[in-house]
Amino acid sequence: MLTRSFNAALYIRSWYSQLKIVSNNDLSKSLEVLFDAKLEEHGAYQKKPDRSRYVPIDLSSVRMKETRSLGAEVLCKKAWDMLGFTDILKTLGLQAKTISIAAALIFGHMVSPGSERHTIKWFQKRSAMQELPGISDIRKICKDRFYEAADDLYAKKERIEDMLFQKEREYFPHTEATIYLYDITNTYLEGHGLNNDLATRGHCKSKRYDCPLITLSLIVGDDGLPICSQIYKGNQSEPETMETMMLRLFKRLHGSQIPIFKPTVAMDKGFATEGNVKWLQENGYQYVVIRREDGSEEYRQQFERERGTFEIVSSGRSIYGDISNVYIRKEPVSGDMCRVLCISEGKARKERAIYEGKGNPFLNDIDGLRGSIRKGTIKNSEKISNKLQRIIEKHGKLSKNYEAALEQADGKATGISVVEKEARPEPLFGCYVIENSQADMSAEETWKLYMTLTRVESAFRSMKETLGVRPVYHQTADRSAAHLFISVLAYHLLATIENIMSQQGDTRTWGTLRDVMSTLMRGSVTMRDDQGATYNLRLSGEPEDEHQAILDKLGINSLPETVTSKIEDCSDYRKK
Repeated sequence: MLTRSFNAALYIRSWYSQLKIVSNNDLSKSLEVLFDAKLEEHGAYQKKPDRSRYVPIDLSSVRMKETRSLGAEVLCKKAWDMLGFTDILKTLGLQAKTISIAAALIFGHMVSPGSERHTIKWFQKRSAMQELPGISDIRKICKDRFYEAADDLYAKKERIEDMLFQKEREYFPHTEATIYLYDITNTYLEGHGLNNDLATRGHCKSKRYDCPLITLSLIVGDDGLPICSQIYKGNQSEPETMETMMLRLFKRLHGSQIPIFKPTVAMDKGFATEGNVKWLQENGYQYVVIRREDGSEEYRQQFERERGTFEIVSSGRSIYGDISNVYIRKEPVSGDMCRVLCISEGKARKERAIYEGKGNPFLNDIDGLRGSIRKGTIKNSEKISNKLQRIIEKHGKLSKNYEAALEQADGKATGISVVEKEARPEPLFGCYVIENSQADMSAEETWKLYMTLTRVESAFRSMKETLGVRPVYHQTADRSAAHLFISVLAYHLLATIENIMSQQGDTRTWGTLRDVMSTLMRGSVTMRDDQGATYNLRLSGEPEDEHQAILDKLGINSLPETVTSKIEDCSDYRKK
């Protein structure tokens, strides 16, 4: 560690190797005496090191090379050790090198997300992960071993998730009040996926309609920690997955034992079908869901004419200064069920902007057909009629509000007439209805409970944006599923780190922590002495204040030690 330099005097001190090198002149000795006196004055004086460790150094020979990222990897290793990943994988029969490869794959998704090929390059060329304690030497392992390790992890998916769940409960216990959140998302596949049974066409949430999809469902606790996951075909309907996942959740929570209580489940409106709600009721689950699209229409009068009876539950401003209050009102339904009517001003602005920007796609297509008739690019009445019918079918729900017919004169098509059947009421922007099976809860408690769904939304956002779920490059189903499962395992580490930081009052996300720690590096410093011998110090950077604050909150007390080596080769130097 370079501590001070005056003209020809240079001190290089390594706290790990206890190596000290200074230039050989009288000024160095004088400065050393002054420096030691200053240390003694502040009570920091230590016994002088052995003078045999001092050698003259050629300043022009000092070089730094092979710098690698260290900061984020150290955080990942801390979470890995906390969750006992190594012991879990050993118990499941994985060898030491396979476990290290698995760690590289998972850490890679945390630090530098991408394909498995990208992860291999990151591990070999840009990361100091190989130098962390407990990691086997896998620098020369071929890429096939990385793919095989991913296959091994996915083959043991259920047991890994179950053992992780038990370990996480030691740090973050669940109680009867714990809420379990369920949601589903999809990722797209690069390539045609002709040999991939999971890759099918469907509604792509990332708007990549040109690509086949694969679906991932996830249940997390209200602390954001994942409990179980499932991978489906890309065209999997959201409501159809719920019963299967609830049964898996029940088994993971209780095993074969008779439960003392059944969990409360929070789900978004995509799952709130009549059949799903009925299944939850029949099986004794408490639930909180948003009713599907038309649920608010039943309460249009209350939303439009009785807003004065709503109470404010949340107040704030957007980044643009707009007021973003949320108002709620409780509506009893039966003895064991209630509904909470909600009006969100921020949500209303967003929905209105989307609605007005989208316009009326049915009328837009009709105008396009009229233009083709007017220009004469389509003349045959039968073809025009067929095209009109396809437009009506394409916009089935929207077209039901209109009467559309072909206009003709002298046997020729002259245009399209469109008449609105009846004036439609304006959509209820920002209005939604929460249904709660626990009628004794207040409106505010119900709303706050439902808002915990942001944790599962945050989980998916982390996997999509931070952990490299999208896209999938594999062309087989098993390899694609293994890639997604590695992202789920990486999310276990991410959620553990964020929860520990949150307990310390630090609410930064993993993406922010990763950016801060990216400047903590490890590298090699080389130099020559007056005899031509070369010294090589492989050392970790000194943590800056913001690095140290994160390390302290996670209980990380040390970095990889300095490794010092000396190469005796003085012949060329002496000739000079």
